[in-house]
Amino acid sequence: MSAWRKIRAAARALFRKRELDAEMDAEMRAHIEMRTEQNLKSGMDPDEARFTALRQFGWAESIKEHCRAQRGVTWLENLVQDARYGARMLRKNPGFTAVAVLTLALGIGANTAIFSVVDAVLLRPLAYPDSGQLVWLCERGPDWSGGSISYPNFTDWRDQQSVFERFGVYTGNNFRNPHHEGNPKQ
Repeated sequence: MSAWRKIRAAARALFRKRELDAEMDAEMRAHIEMRTEQNLKSGMDPDEARFTALRQFGWAESIKEHCRAQRGVTWLENLVQDARYGARMLRKNPGFTAVAVLTLALGIGANTAIFSVVDAVLLRPLAYPDSGQLVWLCERGPDWSGGSISYPNFTDWRDQQSVFERFGVYTGNNFRNPHHEGNPKQ
């Protein structure tokens, strides 16, 4: 079956459900009536012929559900039915609805704010050219304590190195531009 025919069949199953169900009911009745006729011709009385035809045909509701599942849009019908039920329940309980909407709004707002911070701090590259080549250097004592360096050591490192293109220093949240002359911010 081509994609276009599948789409048309799904649209028909979705928007003309009552018509398809009526056709299916008529077809099932016709099959049961044919079996009843065959049973009557074989010599059964009418009530027994009808009962036997129904028993031979099987459980009609189960067959209907199987046929509806073959249409391929059952999940969408269930989704629409669940959405309608949810909307009815929310209209029925306005206090709960207000609390639920407020909770969702706060949750979405908090997630958006947290993601914005994480995106800016962790996910996006730093606002430097070739930020993947940034290196952090620190000084450690004999017992591996410390981590910060003194300003005289920084100036010695900066003046004596030939590996790095630029050299900078920071303390806490303050950044010192190495091209700016003067004392570092403490």
